[in-house]
Amino acid sequence: MISFLKAFPRHVKTAFLSIFRHLAMSLSAASAVTITLVLLAVFLVLAGNISLFTSSIEEDLSIHAVLSTDIKEEADIQSIEKEIQSIDGVKQVRYSTPEEELELYIEEQGEEFAMFRGEENPLTGAFFITVKKADQIASITKQVQQVAGIRQAVYGGTSVSDMINMLNTVRFGGMIFIVLLALLALFLINNSIKMTIYARNREISIMRNVGATNGYIKVPFMLEGMIIGFIGSLIPCLITYFGYRYLFDVMGGQIFSNMFSLQPVMPFTLEICAILIVAGMLVGLFGSFFSTTKYLHWKR
Repeated sequence: MISFLKAFPRHVKTAFLSIFRHLAMSLSAASAVTITLVLLAVFLVLAGNISLFTSSIEEDLSIHAVLSTDIKEEADIQSIEKEIQSIDGVKQVRYSTPEEELELYIEEQGEEFAMFRGEENPLTGAFFITVKKADQIASITKQVQQVAGIRQAVYGGTSVSDMINMLNTVRFGGMIFIVLLALLALFLINNSIKMTIYARNREISIMRNVGATNGYIKVPFMLEGMIIGFIGSLIPCLITYFGYRYLFDVMGGQIFSNMFSLQPVMPFTLEICAILIVAGMLVGLFGSFFSTTKYLHWKR
């Protein structure tokens, strides 16, 4: 370990010299990383905002359970509330008085129904029920409907559930695509580093002849791969920050309504940039490692 630490500055110097000596190949490898990471950045932006959209819909989605007309006693209301709360998947239950229900109805239908305020109010109390997972809302609604004292239980309907399922599918598909992009970047930089190694086979042979171990030979190439990966991630980071900030400003921070609010520029873009830099360096590191290991094993 001590000998490795002593030799590390030399390895870093060798890696930088190698990049400048083989500038064309280094730029080719960095370009491959850049193109891949730009695509990765686009899908990270989409995945991050789709996740926020899904969370917003889930938070706003609730079941409206209307009480039967004969349920008026406080003890009966509390008993029904406890029974609903005990249903698996229910997050929160909030009671809405007949007066609050009428005000909601007036807000939705118009002031002509204001005449029913007071003793003329024909509405009963109700519960607003939020669930832990949006995909459970249909089954929970059916269970709430079966509770004694509940006259009707409704929610946003299948269209809302279908939208959530679609967003989850897109998010899952995006994650799979990100993994495929990472594998593609690994393959591209692996081939680029492999070309660099083949071009320097004489240099590697000399190092082996003077007694250099495989580990000693690998380290500069691995550092070189990490540096190339870092360089390749700079342009995607700039595109992510300035591009997303422009998009955020043009769209006013939302799509259509507050339910589809975009992720704030900060720290969202910084998080993506950090992921891109780490991904670029890791891809460069592993790509170089696999290439050098295969080549040295083949040349043994």
